[in-house]
Amino acid sequence: MRSILPKTIRKSLLIALGAVLTLLGPAAGQQAPTTSAEHESKATPVVRTFGAEGGYRTEVRSETHGTLSQDDRRQVSLLAAQVFQHVDEARKAIDADDMSLARKEVDKGKEAIKAIRALLPKTTVRTTTTAPDGQVIYQDEREVQEDRVSLYEGMVQARTLAPILAARRDSAQVAGVRVVESESISTAVTADLDLVEAQLGKAARALDEKKSDDAAAALLLAQVRGVDIRYNKEDTPLAEARDAIWLAKRALEENNSAQARANLAVARTRLEVYRQILPEDRRQDVTQMLSQVNQMEAQLRKEANQPADRAERARQGNAVTQWWDEVNQWFKRRF
Repeated sequence: MRSILPKTIRKSLLIALGAVLTLLGPAAGQQAPTTSAEHESKATPVVRTFGAEGGYRTEVRSETHGTLSQDDRRQVSLLAAQVFQHVDEARKAIDADDMSLARKEVDKGKEAIKAIRALLPKTTVRTTTTAPDGQVIYQDEREVQEDRVSLYEGMVQARTLAPILAARRDSAQVAGVRVVESESISTAVTADLDLVEAQLGKAARALDEKKSDDAAAALLLAQVRGVDIRYNKEDTPLAEARDAIWLAKRALEENNSAQARANLAVARTRLEVYRQILPEDRRQDVTQMLSQVNQMEAQLRKEANQPADRAERARQGNAVTQWWDEVNQWFKRRF
């Protein structure tokens, strides 16, 4: 970027984001359909009251509308990745002096965030304060919504995240964040919707005012500050198992049972390593998954003589998808 990052760092960052989306896109986009929860489902209001009886009292009533199914979460994760793809493309367009294309990509990023917000549940919070005589002296009502979205699917490789951290360090935006070592792994990656949306707004205004450097700076901040990354080296074998499970799912979609079996063998090996580092009371879920993986490997070996039909292949794909979802839940328990 012109006055913000050296050319080599800039290229690395763009390549990294492309890799993120390459990993995430097919995985999240090709999941087996599931039934989404009703977004206008009724929720029991939560009421909290502060203050002594007979004195000034404040009541806070919150009511949440909508829920997220597993499939909805995958949609949100995919859309969040699309946001960063549009940010990336907008930066490329600015570097190529194509301000019209840059503005189009910024608008697309904003549209993706709007779609995410349509999916996320909303909570109405009403606050009322009454005086000792019962008179209402303060009232407020507002709608709030979660602004942090998981990007765990796909953003798992150290080689993908290292250039992003290098950009953070170079631009002095984040202090005290260590560069990813080759043996380290990211196990929790989230996008800050409010921050990214604000930076996209700044970029749009800057482009309208023909201030390309300001627009580029805003887009860089969306990439650098808009992603929160947490690490845990102990989760490396689990992340490797997750990668292998995803590759097995892709192989099954391509009706390549031999490749699927090879990937499941890798997943089984890494799950066995992960189980060994867990306390005894936390190994049961991993043991159960290992048993299921072993059973599917045996089924796939039999296909050398009798290939599976379409229904059986779909059942296998759904099972592998469930394993992936479960592994992702294991990551989230740590934080």
